[in-house]
Amino acid sequence: MIEIYLLEQLSAFHKYGTLSAAAEYLHLAQPSLSRSMQKLEYLLGVKLFERTKNKVQLNETGILAANYANQILDNENEMIRHIRIFDRSFHTISIGSNAPGPLMQILPIASACFTDMTITSNLCDEETLLRGIHDDTYSLIILNHAVEFEDIYCTEYCNEQLYLSVQHFHPAASKKAIAFKEMDGQSFIMHSQVGLWDKLVRKKMPHAKFYLQNDLDAVGELQRSSDLPSFATDISLKMIDSRNNGRIFIPFSDNDAKQTYYLICLKTKYNQIKTLFPTVV
Repeated sequence: MIEIYLLEQLSAFHKYGTLSAAAEYLHLAQPSLSRSMQKLEYLLGVKLFERTKNKVQLNETGILAANYANQILDNENEMIRHIRIFDRSFHTISIGSNAPGPLMQILPIASACFTDMTITSNLCDEETLLRGIHDDTYSLIILNHAVEFEDIYCTEYCNEQLYLSVQHFHPAASKKAIAFKEMDGQSFIMHSQVGLWDKLVRKKMPHAKFYLQNDLDAVGELQRSSDLPSFATDISLKMIDSRNNGRIFIPFSDNDAKQTYYLICLKTKYNQIKTLFPTVV
């Protein structure tokens, strides 16, 4: 039976090309690595290396063995990842979304529904979310459109309206509603983690400039002290006190400025989290 460490060392030699470089990467003495490669040749019953006085290199058989070693190591890592995710699913509810607003709403509800479990959340793109729900990374995902697959349970969750946030003296402050095109070319303060809204406002206002802030509290401070417009949603205004900072909030009138979100899970996972669905729908 070939031990995994031998495959790891063969893979390192294949990657780095010399015993000395591979030994340095593996934090091994070069003679120790050399003995391991000899042991691997003995176990396989074939010659893997061409050895000369000043050089050791893989022969064609050795290259094939190294490729198999890489595949086995990748499979081992994938096995470990899936087993850990599967085990975590028994005591963790993982929620992913492509927008922060619905996460703000659902996380407190999830915590109340699953008091004996850890609740985790992540904001990422739709492709990652759909892949994650099938590989057990997520128990539940939230998207801004319905998903129809045989193995998926999907139900409408909530709506979110995007607002322009301006100071009282801004020219747009007197408007009841505003279109994206009316604000194109202006500069905005924007939080860096706004999910799908980032792509949307950049598409709708291609000539605008966006000054991104990583800290949500910093966004609130800048809103209070800066003349620059920014963004808010009806959910963020409800959930984050700092957003209600004396500014004027004007809804964008474009259809895309209002998003409908859906809760999505595998049907096989529904029984585990079904108490969440009637609570939030």
